[in-house]
Amino acid sequence: MIDGATHYGLNVSDMDDALAFYRDLLGLDVDRQFPISDVQSDIVGVDDVEGDITFLDAGGFFIELIAYDAPPNDNIHDTASGHDVGVAHLCLEVEDVWKLYEELNEEAEFVEEPKRVGNGAQITYMRDPDGNYVELMESPDE
Repeated sequence: MIDGATHYGLNVSDMDDALAFYRDLLGLDVDRQFPISDVQSDIVGVDDVEGDITFLDAGGFFIELIAYDAPPNDNIHDTASGHDVGVAHLCLEVEDVWKLYEELNEEAEFVEEPKRVGNGAQITYMRDPDGNYVELMESPDE
């Protein structure tokens, strides 16, 4: 029934801030960018949406950043916690989670330092400029 996954879509409040985080800080490459088309209103069920979409390549899996400029949206979940129902996170695989944590710790908001989990992977969570959770995971040694 499901053939695979292609991307993770994420609404952001400001495309420049999101790109500064995902492209500049985390090093993801921009694959394509374009303005929101009329069909987007039908897809999301909101009339007259305007804004921009950027796809970033995360090693063959894409992150779709969507910045809606219109209509105005003040529904920002700035108090969401990692255990709240409906809160999602994006997981990015990294080679050395501790090294990345130390390099980015001054520039990014980490929830906690990396921890080893039951399968041997080391993970840490950080927040993007909108407070969305981004997991950095170093796979266990094979």
